[in-house]
Amino acid sequence: MGNNSTGQLGDGSTTNQPVPVQILPSGVQSAAAGSSHSLFVKTDGSLWAMGYNLSGQLGDDTNTSRPTPVRILASGVRSVAAGSLHSLIVKTDGSLWAMGYNAKGQLGDGSTTDRSSPVLILAGGVQSVAAGASHSLIVKTDGSLWAMGRNSAGQLGTGTVDSHSSPVQILTSGVQSAAAGLAHSLVVKTAGSLWAMGDNATGQLGDGTTTNRISPVQILASGVRSVAAGDAHSLVVKTDGHLQSMGSNASSQLGDGTPIRRTIPVQILAGGIRVPRGRRIV
Repeated sequence: MGNNSTGQLGDGSTTNQPVPVQILPSGVQSAAAGSSHSLFVKTDGSLWAMGYNLSGQLGDDTNTSRPTPVRILASGVRSVAAGSLHSLIVKTDGSLWAMGYNAKGQLGDGSTTDRSSPVLILAGGVQSVAAGASHSLIVKTDGSLWAMGRNSAGQLGTGTVDSHSSPVQILTSGVQSAAAGLAHSLVVKTAGSLWAMGDNATGQLGDGTTTNRISPVQILASGVRSVAAGDAHSLVVKTDGHLQSMGSNASSQLGDGTPIRRTIPVQILAGGIRVPRGRRIV
């Protein structure tokens, strides 16, 4: 459902849909949505894509937009992430592949050249990935955090605002998962602590300020299960099932019943949010 101007819903049209329309009757394992393109992984490990493709973000070796799903890889895909105009793929062997817009090095292949088909970034050891507007985050199986792409607000967490076209290590161990927003990043460590870096103009990092952070800063010491990052707001699911949010609230996206931005996490729901470990909110 939603905007379908470039066929990103995959229903064969470019008509916006205000209610859910069925695209496939069964067999889908997971999905990811970029600005105007969509990816999904089937239970057989195949990867499919639809929507806007001017930068090659669908990975079908063309720059032609697709209003219906096109198969990109026949098997071996574990998970995917979609940025504004780029896509990341984690295969079952732990390798990382990427395609699409690469002007800021967000694909991590050491160049700033767009790629219209998947290119190998890392040969193995990748647990999960997150794609922001123009930056990417990698959590490896050893618990280390890596990042690449645009870094204008410090969203890579390197301690500088220099962009990187190859993965750079940010944290050496203890990372469970990560989320990437427009220009900010969130990190959950295995002990349940929450860390954040990058753009903080609307308080989306949750550290009580509106100051950008170029290195990870601790937001919560414990009790965090998973996180999600929007353009300028963030959501936190606690291990007790509570939902918290922070950042921009101009469209009431924080869910606290006000249009007031929040610079620290504010509780939205008391319990009842169940996200199994290893899953993420999208």
